[in-house]
Amino acid sequence: MMPIEKFGKFKSLSAFLASYTAAEKKKWLKPILSGTAADSLKKIKASQKKKQRDVVEVEADLKVREPDDVSGDKHYHLRIVVTKIVVDDPDVSKDLKDAKAKAREVFVAIRFGDAMGVQEPIKGLNAGAALKLKGEWITKEKALAHGGEKMSVLHFTHHPLGFICTPVKCYM
Repeated sequence: MMPIEKFGKFKSLSAFLASYTAAEKKKWLKPILSGTAADSLKKIKASQKKKQRDVVEVEADLKVREPDDVSGDKHYHLRIVVTKIVVDDPDVSKDLKDAKAKAREVFVAIRFGDAMGVQEPIKGLNAGAALKLKGEWITKEKALAHGGEKMSVLHFTHHPLGFICTPVKCYM
């Protein structure tokens, strides 16, 4: 397969993730931002406690390491195949199990190089490497509906949500 330079209508996976995250935030904030400022603040705090991300933990084989995206927030881009589901999430379970059963490639974005992502270079990101990852799962249908590829995406594989372990070391 050729490296993914674009992700659907987006110039990169990073651009897709920024847009997707903003749209999700807007979706759950919209009903909250009505009424007085004090009411809205109370609703925001209550909603943040309720807002759950679709976090999963998997073991996977690294199939392809795409070129790093360094246009804006830096991300490692990987394509993996899930070999084991360690922690499932009911909201994305069907897509996650389908990805594993069909050995479908899943796109992984790992932010690096700043306080929001992994701060040191990740060693061991070589094709064939066995990885363990925890992060937010975006189903292939949600990715496509938002203008991305019809490909499941795993991101936030760093602090505060997740991690990645290579054969060399674990990173948060």
